[in-house]
Amino acid sequence: MTRISPRAIKLWRIRALINSGIWLVISLALGIGAIFIDFIPWWSLLIPLAVVFYILLVSVWIMPKLRYKYFTYEVLKDEIRIHSGIWFKHEDAVPLFRVQNIDTTVGPIMKKMDLKGISLQTSAERLYIPELETPKADQLRQDIRELINYNVNKQNQGDII
Repeated sequence: MTRISPRAIKLWRIRALINSGIWLVISLALGIGAIFIDFIPWWSLLIPLAVVFYILLVSVWIMPKLRYKYFTYEVLKDEIRIHSGIWFKHEDAVPLFRVQNIDTTVGPIMKKMDLKGISLQTSAERLYIPELETPKADQLRQDIRELINYNVNKQNQGDII
């Protein structure tokens, strides 16, 4: 089984910090509103602040390491297996002949960190392999394409004989 890039931990932490920053702005707006508007109770500030501290503690420090630790993938000759989940384990296995589309995804922070994700689309589901180094993601995408073409050609030769 193969792991994703260790830089994924930093990326997930940055995303969680952005999320907590948004909640902090909301809590500050409620706090200012509680000072100047009489019908907003002062304790309404505590709920978004608790959310900010929860996000900082769990989403920034604990979850990224666990998510990295428990996410693995494997590309075999005839299928792709993805193992994920921290408390509830998920194992997805998709035969390569079912894959209809292979896309790479990259956002602004991922681009700066030289990371890409691979999205595999079948008729029934979408699988996602997150945060791979760009050269590795491009190579993996090419390898999956070659395996699909090999399996299709092998199947077509079997039909002819």
